Amino acid sequence: MAESHGLGGCIERMASTRASRLEISSRGTSRLRVLLYDCHYQQTELHGRGSSYVLCGRRFEARSQCDPGFPGHGVPLITYARSDATQVVFLAMTALSRTSLLMPRSSRFSGELQGRIPRIARRLRSRMNELGVNQTELAARCTGASHSLFPEQQAPPITRERIAKILMHCKAHPGKSAARVISHPELQVLASVLQVSPEWLAGNDDSRDLVLWDPLADPQRAHHILHLINEHEDNATELLVWAEYLICSLVTPEFMHKHHEALFSELDVLGAHDEKRKVVQVYDNIGTARRKHLLDSRRKNRRLIQFIFASDIEKIVRGESEYATIPQGVRRACLENLCKLITDPGLGIELVVVSDEAASGIKIAFRDYDSLGVFDESFVLWRYHSGRIAWSEHSGHARSHRDLLKKLQNSAIARTRDDALQIVKRYVESITD
Repeated sequence: MAESHGLGGCIERMASTRASRLEISSRGTSRLRVLLYDCHYQQTELHGRGSSYVLCGRRFEARSQCDPGFPGHGVPLITYARSDATQVVFLAMTALSRTSLLMPRSSRFSGELQGRIPRIARRLRSRMNELGVNQTELAARCTGASHSLFPEQQAPPITRERIAKILMHCKAHPGKSAARVISHPELQVLASVLQVSPEWLAGNDDSRDLVLWDPLADPQRAHHILHLINEHEDNATELLVWAEYLICSLVTPEFMHKHHEALFSELDVLGAHDEKRKVVQVYDNIGTARRKHLLDSRRKNRRLIQFIFASDIEKIVRGESEYATIPQGVRRACLENLCKLITDPGLGIELVVVSDEAASGIKIAFRDYDSLGVFDESFVLWRYHSGRIAWSEHSGHARSHRDLLKKLQNSAIARTRDDALQIVKRYVESITD
């Protein structure tokens, strides 16, 4: 098998800057895109052909291990390699073959904006009401944002009159003076001022294209993700969530913080302590906001079900894997808090512990993910082990993932709230100080 030309030399150059990640992804046929990221996510790009690469003395094969029948599959697997000589940790993602499914598109928009103006108008009005901003105030903010985002000659003028014409599409019959087109720069400015993503503002429910974000490379995406989840949760009656861990809303703040520190401990190996602190803080902020939102006593009309495999929750009990550094007292307090949440019927929270053996087929389907959430049949979001987030508002994607999660109930160790409570209580009792 041929080796990528120039890859070894690039590794040597990047070693001096303490590269933290090597990413190899498919770019059609056998051509690969190779990116080396340093601790500040600066990248050097190489191009090569072949299916085998030697990194730090270890060989990585370009292979596909995805299930073409499952939506969202096709993201490369993660492999860690370490060189004691350079003290460099590489996150190598094996490339996809030409027969594999490609990763979800990361383009900002799907389709033309002209046909989306009514949807944009409704979401624009909804967000304005949520923020308490009128048309005059929004126009003033857009003026400042427009000049900060674009060169002066390219900055789109978004006046109060322009906003009013867009909002006319909220009516069944907009009228002749309503806006007929909206440009991508205008959408970008409006999204920036409203603190939402352009993808959400444009609407994504009529497109089967998935939206792919990397919140670690773009911290602003963390705020966009939080808005997306809160927005759809407020309109949903049932949330189905599977994760390899207990979601932040169901754990104590201390447990959440220590878990996040453990998840990003590889940055300590790189000496990137400041970067780790920032990333942990981002996820702590998201988790805190989600816990507050989810447990708000005013939101009693929705049902939340978290699915978790027995082997994953037992890692918490035994203090294994990423929970090894979390003290027993913190883990015990977390599970005691979980019992309280399950006991309170007003919160509408349920825990479904799934048998690994009985649901082995579905577990394989989840191998590329660490979490997956479905809100009714209107929204689905999942996170890959690489940290990327994929989401869709298309009912087809939401329905297929919802059906998959519903199947997990057939493999549940406990099917009722009382049964789940008894299981968690036994877990609590098994954690001895």
